Amino acid sequence: MSTPVTALPSVAHVRKLLFYGGPLSQLVGDLENRPEQEHGVAVLYHLALRYGVISPTAAREGLALLGTAGSAGDATRKILEEVIAQGDFLAVRVLR
Repeated sequence: MSTPVTALPSVAHVRKLLFYGGPLSQLVGDLENRPEQEHGVAVLYHLALRYGVISPTAAREGLALLGTAGSAGDATRKILEEVIAQGDFLAVRVLR
């Protein structure tokens, strides 16, 4: 069962999400909250709030939530697919 888009948390306060992973929990990427990426940022933020980290299981849920966002969700889709492919976890830090 997926969460309706309207149920995703507001990301108005989020400037950027930072992602940490790997054996040393190093910074591996970021995603700015720009208008064309707002839905993807909301999905990633929702997963981080719900699970504490983005795991492969959470990433699969995120892909379902992302749905058919088209090119607006490409950056988020890439992050989630990478988590699944690597079978690793991403910690998320929110910059306000």
